[in-house]
Amino acid sequence: MKPPVSLASGRSLAVKVFAATLPVVVVAVLATQLTVAWINHSARLDALTARAELVATLTAQAIARPLWNLDRAVYQAQVAAVGSDPGFFMARVFDDSGQVAFQVGAEPAAGIPTIRARQPIPDPSGPGGRIGEFELVLSKAELEQSAQRQIAIGATSIVALLLATFATIHLATRRLILAPLDKLLEAMARIERKDWTILGWTSGDEIGQVARAFNHMVEGLRSGDEAKRLLKELETAQARLIENNAALEKASRLVLDSIGYARKIQDGLLPDATALGDAVAELHVRWEPLQQVGGDYYWLHRFGRKALILLADCTGHGVPGAFMTVVVATALDRIVMESGEMLPSAILERLDTAVRGRLRQDRPEGSSDDGLDAAVCLWDGEARTLTFAGANMPIVIGAPDGVRTLKGDRRSLGYRRSGQERPFVDHTVAIEAGATVYMFTDGMTDHVGGEPPRLFGRRRLIEIIAEGHALALPDQLARIDAALADYRGDQNRRDDMTIIAFRPLAISRPAMP
Repeated sequence: MKPPVSLASGRSLAVKVFAATLPVVVVAVLATQLTVAWINHSARLDALTARAELVATLTAQAIARPLWNLDRAVYQAQVAAVGSDPGFFMARVFDDSGQVAFQVGAEPAAGIPTIRARQPIPDPSGPGGRIGEFELVLSKAELEQSAQRQIAIGATSIVALLLATFATIHLATRRLILAPLDKLLEAMARIERKDWTILGWTSGDEIGQVARAFNHMVEGLRSGDEAKRLLKELETAQARLIENNAALEKASRLVLDSIGYARKIQDGLLPDATALGDAVAELHVRWEPLQQVGGDYYWLHRFGRKALILLADCTGHGVPGAFMTVVVATALDRIVMESGEMLPSAILERLDTAVRGRLRQDRPEGSSDDGLDAAVCLWDGEARTLTFAGANMPIVIGAPDGVRTLKGDRRSLGYRRSGQERPFVDHTVAIEAGATVYMFTDGMTDHVGGEPPRLFGRRRLIEIIAEGHALALPDQLARIDAALADYRGDQNRRDDMTIIAFRPLAISRPAMP
């Protein structure tokens, strides 16, 4: 059995604390005393100097007329009166040639600290003149003695403060630290004998925290079997968590693999950008879903010299939007390939019917309220005209003479009918050489940026199109991408984005001479 540990030798902790605080206390007190002594000494020295200057000035003015009148008895009496000052050493009167005319007292010995004040004696016959000088010498001995007394008092204060500090630290260390630690060591000795002792005192300081931690430790040792049971349950729960995480990772990989494969399928549903051949002069598409798959879809088809271009923005993005594009792609194949329909307004009407039928929106039991916005362009290469119809989606035509917008009808495809839908309207325009047609989903204009955050908007997109209209189509799209990225800054994209730019006609060139 080990003897209980005692902290009798630990009383030196008070000495250690005192030794650690001693330099700080000494420096603080010494600096304070020296500062106060210096301020007091400087103030008294300034006061003594000012008093000497004032007495010298008043005496010089007082003896001016008696000295001028050579009334020796008067000015000698006035000069002798200065000797009543407690610190007086000597007073002298100099004539206008600098010779001593009268002196009271004797020159102090070398090494004696003094203050000298010398003032001119004014000429009483007129302003600005002088008839001599008056010099007053006062002793600084009393000032020096006062400084020495203050230094002695400061040293005594330091010693008294150090003794009081040591006594306070010693008593506080014994009462607040060593006594509680003695009780803690005694309790620890009992714990070694399986005597589950709980400390009956607590406090809000670090010693109290140690006591609470010790009591918790004792409770934990006392309920060791419960701790083992809890540990076993924890190990079982951890094993289940690891197993569930593995299953979740496996499921996540399956989902990601499935979405990745869905991306390949959706890419396969999209037509090749060269599908229109030479029916148009140039065509470029930028299709960027927000996730791996998206709800934007475009469709290209050629009929001889005619080219049909459709752009759709389906409800949602990601997997739900991708499913909607499959519905649209299937419906378009039946509408155009089987019926041969080419008029944009008729294609939109038939697509609306097909989507609503496929999603059972025309039945009372149907629960879907999904749909899409779309734009359809029919380019007739022989007539050199462009026919457009839009379902809540416009197109922009950029030409050398400016940029114009053709707005679609305020009606979407699919969704539940309100009973007030109007038929889609075709807009036919002539296209001049060098003109470019732009079709885009609202993901191009719904970027958020700026301060305060605002939508990029259609107006800014049209301005960029107008500024870069003469550039090659790839350069135009790259310029638009850069402008959108710069506007977003740190903001994330919010939707799928697709833009189609095509030139129906080649730029006409002047004939060779």
